[in-house]
Amino acid sequence: MVAYDWDRSQTAPMSLESALPDPVRSRYALKLLGVSLLIVLVITALTTVTVVQVSDRVRDNQLQSVETNAELEARALGQWIDGKRQVVRTLSNHDGLTPVADDRTQATLTTELDALSPETASLSVVERSPHTDSDGTTEPIVASTDTQFVGRPLSVTDINWKSTVGFNFEDTDDVILSLVYTDGDETFVALASPMPDGEHVLVAEYETSVRAERFTSAIDGTDTLVLGGFSAYVLFDANESDGITPYGGDRANTTIGRTVLRADPTTEIDGAVLTDTEVKGYHSVPGEKVDWVVVKEVPRSKALAVTDRVQRDLWLVVGIVMTGFLLIGAVIQLGPIRSIKRLAGQADAIAEGDLGVDIARGNRIDEVGEVQSAFANTKAYIQTISDQAEALSRQAFDEDVLEADVPGRVGESVATMHRDLQQFITRLEVLNRILRHNLRNQLDVIGGHAETLDDTEHREAILAATETLATLGTRARHIDHLLSKNPQPSTVDLADRIDVVLCAVETDGVTIEVSAPDAVTVETDAEILTAVLRSPLENAVTYAEDRVTVSVASHESGCTLEIGDDGPGIPAAELEPLATERETPLQHSRGLGLWELKWGVDKLGGELSFTVENGTTVVIRLPNLDAT
Repeated sequence: MVAYDWDRSQTAPMSLESALPDPVRSRYALKLLGVSLLIVLVITALTTVTVVQVSDRVRDNQLQSVETNAELEARALGQWIDGKRQVVRTLSNHDGLTPVADDRTQATLTTELDALSPETASLSVVERSPHTDSDGTTEPIVASTDTQFVGRPLSVTDINWKSTVGFNFEDTDDVILSLVYTDGDETFVALASPMPDGEHVLVAEYETSVRAERFTSAIDGTDTLVLGGFSAYVLFDANESDGITPYGGDRANTTIGRTVLRADPTTEIDGAVLTDTEVKGYHSVPGEKVDWVVVKEVPRSKALAVTDRVQRDLWLVVGIVMTGFLLIGAVIQLGPIRSIKRLAGQADAIAEGDLGVDIARGNRIDEVGEVQSAFANTKAYIQTISDQAEALSRQAFDEDVLEADVPGRVGESVATMHRDLQQFITRLEVLNRILRHNLRNQLDVIGGHAETLDDTEHREAILAATETLATLGTRARHIDHLLSKNPQPSTVDLADRIDVVLCAVETDGVTIEVSAPDAVTVETDAEILTAVLRSPLENAVTYAEDRVTVSVASHESGCTLEIGDDGPGIPAAELEPLATERETPLQHSRGLGLWELKWGVDKLGGELSFTVENGTTVVIRLPNLDAT
């Protein structure tokens, strides 16, 4: 059997794959794993960048959201102050407020208080000297919704007027705003506006904690605080903290506290701060005379919940993608790759001549199923060709396999070979029969006429040539029989078979020495073996001077026979045609004896060799046919 080695290096130009190590190049699963890992790494890198970018963007958006919420709250608080200014200014011009009529003024204040919003704590009318600067502590209260203050100085209310303004007004339309102050556990802010007579002032107190209840936040859990623009103290908040306290406990060591303390209270400040635990947004309350700053504090876990969710979701996507690649790799490894490896092994077996390998077609209809089906068809195709070739080699021209349709050029070649071989055998048989019949008849005629000749010398020569031709024809007929015969293996005793052949060979004057162990057998065709032994034994006896040796050696797979003589040795011209398996005008043998030997050994699957030195030694190696 001829083995074909496909040189892969000559099939394609250099590629990226050629740079890979051989263990990786030889396994598709490793290449798939490498590509998958590369894709996962790229996806992971892109996801990481995306997570960072998205996280930063979402974080910035959340910071902006908290800051915007602080700004909206500050504007709402500024509108509240402006609204209260307008209320106080309007009430200061109320017709029912007549200081000379205390009962009427008291009644009007009580009625108006009931009509105002819940954060309005008290309304009072205070007497003042319009041309005297005052800090708002000594002016007497002439009427008040809190009657215990009537007749007492304004200082009993704990109102803390701004030191830069005091209890002074620019004109009769002016409204002044106090600092935030405490009264017990509550915080208040007061507004004051002069009445038309210029000698009295309407003072309104507002409870800031009640107003703080209306703070709104976009995120649950948000704390809203109002800081003083000068002091960075917490003036009031939604949680109704006790008193006025430094922001953060140490206002100068907080980012917002430092920003408030360093800023000009008349300028607008805003921004956002991210700490380990909170997100803070701040914005100053608009208004020329309002120095408050609104601060929104949100727990980081809630403010950046979207960021955390985005990060979690993106990493979940990466995990899903990696799991998906692992599953795909496992499916490909257990499916197509395993099937391809199995097909590769089957292909190698077929390439080594094993056509008995089983290729299951299965019920797959995908690409792998198509490959399996195509490969099974190829194997069946090769099997059919092999069976047809074997039938032709046995000259079994009537077997059904030769009727099978083999498509393509191979099928055409086999059909042509079938037709030509059958035709050649049938001509050959006719010629053989005619040649044997006519040769035998003509030799009989020649022999009959030769015996009537008186010249003894010529008669003997003619009869000898006639006998030689007759023997040649007989041997040709016997060779034809052997070549057309299918070997029938049986157990043959070599020593007995050698004795049988020697008994049919004339050995006068030649000593024959046989060296064969007892019970040496071989599984072979007895008839063909007899022909194989007869030819070299006849030749050895014919050309030996004194002695012919025959030795037999047995081995596990068969036997070896050596037949030697001390004659002149077979001429090279006789052996050369056997080596080339053809006869030419310059290279030809004198008979069919050596050809019978060679063809017989070939028929038995053996090997034949000659040693021509101090005679001729023929070495025949025969296998056990059952073992081949």
